[in-house]
Amino acid sequence: MKDKRAQQFMWSLGYTNSLGVSSEGQSGGLVLYWMQPYAVSLRGSNSHCVDVIVTGESGVEWRVSFIYGEPRREKRQEFWDFMHSLSTQWSGPWICCGDFNEVLCQEEHFGSSGHSDTQIRLFKECLEDCSLSDLGFSGPMFTWTNKQEADCNVRVRLDRVVANGEFMHLYDDFYVENVITTTSDHYALFIDMKKHSNLNVNQPVKMGFKYEAAWLRSPDYRPRLERTWESNSVGSVSLQSTWTKLQRVSNSLAQWSKDTFGAVRKEI
Repeated sequence: MKDKRAQQFMWSLGYTNSLGVSSEGQSGGLVLYWMQPYAVSLRGSNSHCVDVIVTGESGVEWRVSFIYGEPRREKRQEFWDFMHSLSTQWSGPWICCGDFNEVLCQEEHFGSSGHSDTQIRLFKECLEDCSLSDLGFSGPMFTWTNKQEADCNVRVRLDRVVANGEFMHLYDDFYVENVITTTSDHYALFIDMKKHSNLNVNQPVKMGFKYEAAWLRSPDYRPRLERTWESNSVGSVSLQSTWTKLQRVSNSLAQWSKDTFGAVRKEI
């Protein structure tokens, strides 16, 4: 992204500060925007990472590394070594987010040209060596698609958020959501570190929503479904507003099922 274009985009979003790394040809490129009351100081940057220290209103410092992982498989080990070197330079709260260009299990890849077990193992070992844990997600699993149809379609969870124990202790109410976008082949990562009364923030890793046939036998099922779907129905309809509604309904039904039927799967 060119500097002038990045600055214009910054102002259009309402931010007042930015840092950026230019793209190499048509790929890559990283830009970071922020506003008060946060203070951001640059630790280092290259074509794969913007590494900063963030200071909040309370004066507490934490580190953020914004990642664009190595897309070439033959050079990916060099990137894992780079990640390990970053981990040795900081002992405080640390969070990393972005496109790692790798998966942690075969289920995170749908379609042809999958990831080898060796590739997955090396990524896992990198995170373990860096004391980083996947923070999970809400929303769609796959964050990238090649936008092809039928048998040619490939979807992968390339984008994720990982953090060390110090960060999770500092912000134990974090919430990560994969947000649908319409202009990119990647979904956006939304990270919220505030408390939500309507979210079970103590369980950031959201398991797949499962419909239970037994729900139809309950007279409370349809009213609960309709009431949750219609709640907060204001503004225009969009892909994101529809997904938010679906997420709210799934959370509500999961809690209702637990209260009404108990932990059926555990009992089985």
